[in-house]
Amino acid sequence: MALNDEILDRIIAHQIWTQRYSTATVRKVIALLNRADKRIVDRLATQMLSELSVERSNKLLDAIRTIVAGAYGVAIEGLTSELSSFGAYETGFQNNLLRQALPDTFETVRPSASQVVAATKARPFQGRLLREWGKDLQDSAFKRVRDTIRMGMVEGRTTDQIVRDIRGTKARNYEDGILQRNRREMESVVRTAVNHTANVAREETYKANADIIKGVRWVATLDSRTTTICASRDGKVYPVDNGPRPPAHFGCRSTTAPVTKSWREMGFDVDDLPAGTRASMNGQAPADLTYNEWLRKQSVETQEEVLGVTKARLFRRGNMPIDRFVDKTGAEYTLDDLRQRDAAAFVRAGL
Repeated sequence: MALNDEILDRIIAHQIWTQRYSTATVRKVIALLNRADKRIVDRLATQMLSELSVERSNKLLDAIRTIVAGAYGVAIEGLTSELSSFGAYETGFQNNLLRQALPDTFETVRPSASQVVAATKARPFQGRLLREWGKDLQDSAFKRVRDTIRMGMVEGRTTDQIVRDIRGTKARNYEDGILQRNRREMESVVRTAVNHTANVAREETYKANADIIKGVRWVATLDSRTTTICASRDGKVYPVDNGPRPPAHFGCRSTTAPVTKSWREMGFDVDDLPAGTRASMNGQAPADLTYNEWLRKQSVETQEEVLGVTKARLFRRGNMPIDRFVDKTGAEYTLDDLRQRDAAAFVRAGL
């Protein structure tokens, strides 16, 4: 198996573990919020909310604010500590991966744990640092509870009705209350933060070994849930010191793989061996298969699930590659934008 294909295969297998780790981390954080949610519900259940004076209702809201602040503070602090350990582990994995793939004559450099932690904390994801996301989540969680209580009191709803609005109903496994929205937002941030940490650790490893690594390859998950932005970047190779990196959006599952210099570029008089394989949702696929090529082999139903009916037709009949559906920043073009950019594709597609 060629060197880069061997590395890619191991990266993809490792990403499956990373996603499982992400799920386990989400459970830990949500467990903290669940305990705070119970305290809020228990506190509300003891009140006759419709009869509270302004002074007493303000004291109640202050108490709830304290509960929410405490829960989110502990959650983000715990998550930060967890991600620091994970970042150090991830750097070790990436370094060992290179060492095992390369001949013994090559020395690899492992960035220090403190370097990775500092880089992770200093780099925003989706426009904000983790601590900023934590503060925003805390504020929005409290405001939802506060506004629901105030609205319920104004409308003359009973305590049980207000509690049900906040907690949700047993018939729907308590997934229809506003507390569930708080949990979903926290889950999205946690999953994105895990992927962010993993990719920062990889990035630091790539930079430290720039004498061996000449590029960074975007690796998207080959399934129908992959977003257009990740699909359009799949297989593309960017410079070691710049270019887009995952996460491209909340819940992003994409990863990166290092592209090493060829054996000849590294001083060995030998060519790479035939390409290997990489995993996809449908079994084995060639290692150099991109998302664009993979999607062309899928059913019309899968193509429409990924792109939508009209864009799938442009992709299929108009022969428009998937990277034409987004601009350089990854934002999706509208159909009007696409028509202006490539009217011929619409004609070919019969649109």
